[in-house]
Amino acid sequence: MSETVDALLAQGGDSAAAPASGEKKAYTVEQYNRAVERKMKEFPRIWVKGVLTQVNVRGKAVYMELADFVEGDSRPKAILPVMMWAWDFDNFSARFAQLPTPFKIQTELKVSFLLESSFYVPTGRFQPKVVDVDESFTLGELAKTRQKILETLRREGLLEANKKRVLADLPLRVGLISARGSAAFQDFTTILLQSGFSFDIVFAEARMQGQETEPTVIAAFELLARRSLDVICLVRGGGSKTDLVYFDSEKICRAIATCPVPVLTGIGHEIDRSLSDILAYEDLLTPTDCAKFLESRVADVWASVCRRAEALQESWDQAYRNEGVSVMERAESLRSNWDSRSQREVQKQSDVARNIVLASNRFVKGCREKLVLNRIGLVRGPEKIVRLETVRLDLKAKLVQASDPVALLKRGFAQVVTASGNWIRGAQDTATGETIHIRFADGTIGARVETIENNENTESKEQDS
Repeated sequence: MSETVDALLAQGGDSAAAPASGEKKAYTVEQYNRAVERKMKEFPRIWVKGVLTQVNVRGKAVYMELADFVEGDSRPKAILPVMMWAWDFDNFSARFAQLPTPFKIQTELKVSFLLESSFYVPTGRFQPKVVDVDESFTLGELAKTRQKILETLRREGLLEANKKRVLADLPLRVGLISARGSAAFQDFTTILLQSGFSFDIVFAEARMQGQETEPTVIAAFELLARRSLDVICLVRGGGSKTDLVYFDSEKICRAIATCPVPVLTGIGHEIDRSLSDILAYEDLLTPTDCAKFLESRVADVWASVCRRAEALQESWDQAYRNEGVSVMERAESLRSNWDSRSQREVQKQSDVARNIVLASNRFVKGCREKLVLNRIGLVRGPEKIVRLETVRLDLKAKLVQASDPVALLKRGFAQVVTASGNWIRGAQDTATGETIHIRFADGTIGARVETIENNENTESKEQDS
């Protein structure tokens, strides 16, 4: 074994100092690292696949980390640091940007690297070097990821969710998500503000490329969702095709799908469609097309209103003309009816006046006759009244005389009273042995009650006899 190590060290011209008698043979750190480096070069180039968890550009080198993950676990199962020369990284990036489905070498990307084993002698670190990248593997993984996201959204009913929103006929309250001061921002706002319509633009700033794209775009959607808007537009101008991958984010797609108003996209790519385009209510090619879409919709509604206004004016004019003729005919009929009615009313008033005169004459004549009769009555009335009253008084005097007790006594009636002077009107008003007084017209007789017999007893005795 020591002979093998000595051989490795000798290949580099290094040799360890001869040990003293009885001492163990030892090597320097550099000797050991170089021996490992030479051994690593014997290891063949191998394709290794994994997920990029780090990409750091430092000077002439780009340092990356590949990791293996178990589905459902965010912790890596294994990690492998790798490096690539900066000029190779730039060449690969330029090549991948020209692909029909462009992509960038960035974190969270699934890649397959051809690795050459390398050992860095100064730090004693094992760091394989990337000599080639299999873009077909990455494209396949990107396609799988896109398809997986689409299937997930379709399964949750979100794929067509935003397309089912109702876009207002006059979408004048517009939410805008873009980079402040960018060409997309300028093109979009210039068209709407110079359109002649009263567009109200509510701007929410977001990054349109880089790692901050996803969180800032989602935050912008959350901000605008709380405003009363008719539509939200996500716009980005032209640039590198690889920037399109940022809009394949599942979180951005969900923000578009769940947005309470229609979302329009104008991301500035003419060939490829991002997942954000697919999820949007309507995807336009550029920010300018997006603004013109809104301008055209409002212009169409305005043109429709103008056409209806013209049709309404024509209908009004025609109705006015028709009604003018009708009014004239009605006026003539009204004038004729008025003349006829006026004549009838004049005749009726004449008849009423004549009847009033006749009735007045009859009434005056009747009143005159009543006055004559009343005058005669006033002359004869007192004598008649006096005669009638004299007769009444005579009758009352006779009634008074007839009601006088004395007169009754003279006619043979008698008044029976008790010793105390109370009237005795029946047998029940006295008692046996009581003294009573019987008054006649010419005097009073005192008597004592010996017996009292009721008329009922008398009648029964008479019937028995």
